[in-house]
Amino acid sequence: MKFEIGHRPMFSTLRLTLDENDTVVAQPEAMVSMTTGIEIAARVGGQTGKGFTGGLRNLMSGESFFASVFRAKRDGQELTLAPRLQGDIVHLSIAEGKRYFLTQGSYLANGDGVLIDFKYGGVRGVMAKKGLFVMHTGGEGDIFCASYGAVIYRELEAEESFVVDNRFVIAFSDSVQFQLVKATSGTVDAYFSGERLVNRYTGPGTLIYQTRANPFSGSMFGKLLSWIT
Repeated sequence: MKFEIGHRPMFSTLRLTLDENDTVVAQPEAMVSMTTGIEIAARVGGQTGKGFTGGLRNLMSGESFFASVFRAKRDGQELTLAPRLQGDIVHLSIAEGKRYFLTQGSYLANGDGVLIDFKYGGVRGVMAKKGLFVMHTGGEGDIFCASYGAVIYRELEAEESFVVDNRFVIAFSDSVQFQLVKATSGTVDAYFSGERLVNRYTGPGTLIYQTRANPFSGSMFGKLLSWIT
């Protein structure tokens, strides 16, 4: 599989060139165009492919119960995908020692060899607007995330901390620790500033965030908790 990200940075598309039996898993409704030598199937369990149980975890993480699976029936096939929001596309190369957590709504697609699972995030994950379960990558291969706006990369040194509003984060290395904290010390300041709960990320590792807040991030339960905390 080969890929090219075009029309950057605000209306990015992902063009994939597939050989026979190459498979791409993507968010539903992400397909823009494709050649005729590609077949499409809907998979229960979303990105994990773990059936009904995997689908429930997807839903609790804010993702879709289903995923679209594209398989090339012969060489030289072309598939173009695009995110639903205006922004860029982030490519992550997954390998041993290079694993990532993806935040709610950032996943776009992945190629063969990438394994996706959901780790239990508990109340902290819900309140951080990341969902009850947090998407985690494994295996080896390519995965693509969608941003809302432009993309910013920040490399954190060991013990270095950095604060980002939860709605702006796309992905971060699984070596990075995150802690849910109050942005302000007082309730009045929190209410009138609009800054309530944020995440403090501590390295080492990579933190990837965007320049606009994702309007689809956060469940209603998580949003309610963030308002009353």
